[in-house]
Amino acid sequence: MNSLNMLLEVLQITAPIFVVIALGYFIRFKGIIKEDAVTVLNKLAYNIALPTLFFLSITRYRLGEIFSVGIIKVIYSTYAVFILLVFLLSFTFKVNEKTRGALVVASFRCNMAFIAFPIIISAYGGLAMAKASLIVAFLVPANIILTIIIFKLSSRGSEGSRIKKLFTGLITDPLIIAVVLAILFSYFELGLPAPVTGVLDILSGMAVAIALLSIGASFKFMHLRNNIKLLSYISFNKLILLPVIAFIFSTYIFKVSSFDRNIICILFSTPLAVAAFIMAKEHKSDANLLSSALIMTTMVSAITISGWLLFLRLV
Repeated sequence: MNSLNMLLEVLQITAPIFVVIALGYFIRFKGIIKEDAVTVLNKLAYNIALPTLFFLSITRYRLGEIFSVGIIKVIYSTYAVFILLVFLLSFTFKVNEKTRGALVVASFRCNMAFIAFPIIISAYGGLAMAKASLIVAFLVPANIILTIIIFKLSSRGSEGSRIKKLFTGLITDPLIIAVVLAILFSYFELGLPAPVTGVLDILSGMAVAIALLSIGASFKFMHLRNNIKLLSYISFNKLILLPVIAFIFSTYIFKVSSFDRNIICILFSTPLAVAAFIMAKEHKSDANLLSSALIMTTMVSAITISGWLLFLRLV
């Protein structure tokens, strides 16, 4: 009975998230919003709503309460081992170099901000959200750099990314800016005037809804059938293998607290990030595979994330 109660509690956390994603798909399918509006939703979520949520989540705590060297060791070690493993295993598939690069990127790029944050807030509260924001801040530069390097190496015949553009993209990324500012405010224990805090509360309040609706509205089911073998492989890598490696590093190697372990595992158990698809198109990689992986991993994650939440409560 206790296990059943825990399962019901987990479903109360995850079910609303994926219902809102499905609603996003429904409103675009019915033509309530058009293709252009989906782009606007994505930009609004990434440039305004989520940075505001990041900023407020971190500034509500002292930096010492949320920063942990152990967490940083876990996330980078997980990435290093996982990406190397996936790259080596990719040679078991007879695919061209562009598809191989897309396969590797689809396996490690996680939709932490749009999917994990609503779940972490519901399951673990504000302190967990602040820690998750810091983790994402450390991973965003690595995500961008690794994605561009992989796409560039797998698309040697196409135009590569300029270093200046890469650097500019990093220092102007709204999520990174929000986290850097928040760290400074948190470290020096600076306060904000009540009216400013009120405005930021309103803006951050729309972050979850906009992010989830934009994911659903972005779905296109055109290429799923043609790539089912590769998509199954990507889904296993992303939703099972990656969080397993994170769990092992968290629990047995760096031995962080169970609270920190749970946050890390949920962040690494999320489906493919929408940004990976956008970058695949920009760098002339296999965007069709990324698009299909976005749909497949998001749908399957409704089950796997629920499973991870239940597992983490039992261990």
